[in-house]
This record gives sequence, structure tokens and C-alpha cells, in this order.
Amino acid sequence: MRNMFEKTQQRLKKNNRQWLRNNPKSLRLLKRFNCFDKGLLAIARGISIGLFFGLTPTVGFQTLLVLPCCLVFRANFPLAFAATWVSNPLTMGPLYYSWNRIGDWLLAETAETSGSDSTLSFLLAESEQLILGSLVFAIPACIISYWAVVIIFRNRAP
Repeated sequence: MRNMFEKTQQRLKKNNRQWLRNNPKSLRLLKRFNCFDKGLLAIARGISIGLFFGLTPTVGFQTLLVLPCCLVFRANFPLAFAATWVSNPLTMGPLYYSWNRIGDWLLAETAETSGSDSTLSFLLAESEQLILGSLVFAIPACIISYWAVVIIFRNRAP
């Protein structure tokens, strides 16, 4: 188990370094805004931001959304980047299904039945359910992860 964890950690570091090499302007911004800070609060903010965007239907845009948030909140970017991988090809199907079901359940009472059955109205309704359902997961995960990191690692020596 430990060997698997170490291999995954090495792969994450390699992928992060490769992305940063391919994006030198982003690297300069991250260094200037102290987004590689190893402080407890920066780490907690990074994990929190990464989980938030990892648990929303923003696949393909997650890094583009995480980067400015890390700059604004001075969060640890490598950890935020790695935390977005909570939604990956293996977990995407179950996540999208559960987000859609939760959103459907929350919007069931407010849904209006209209005579229009166009594809666009269907897609908009499904997108609305998906986004609302994902926020039901993402917001608590964001808050819980921040405080869990702070509480668990607060008393540990640097």
C-alpha cells in the first residue's frame, strides 16, 4: 500500500512539474504571489480550492479556474492542482450521476412543466440540475477539507 502511495506521489510531482515547465508565465505568477508556500494555511486553502473545483462539472477548465483562485487567496497551487484530480475518468461517471440525481431531487418541486420539449430546454434543465447537485457536494467538501487540514496539522512541528 505504501509503495502504491509513493508511486502516485511521484507521478503527481512529475505531472505538476511538466505543466509548470510548459506554462512559464503561470510559473512566474505563482512564484510572485507566493503560491508555493508550505505554510499550514496556504496548504489548507490549496486543498480546499482544488476540491471545490474538482467536485464541480468543470473538467477541462479546472486548472484555468484553480490558478486565479490560488493567486487571489495565496493558496498552495501544486496541492490545489492535485486535489482537482478527485474527478478523474474513473470517478467522473458516478460523480456526474450523483450530482444530477441530487440536483433533480432539489429542483423537483420548482420544476415547471412546459409544453416545449426542445433539446435546448432539456440541456438547460439538465445543466441546472448538474451544477446545483455538484455545489451540494463541493461547498461542504471545500469547508470540511480546509478545517480538517488546519485541525489535523495545527499541532505538528514544521
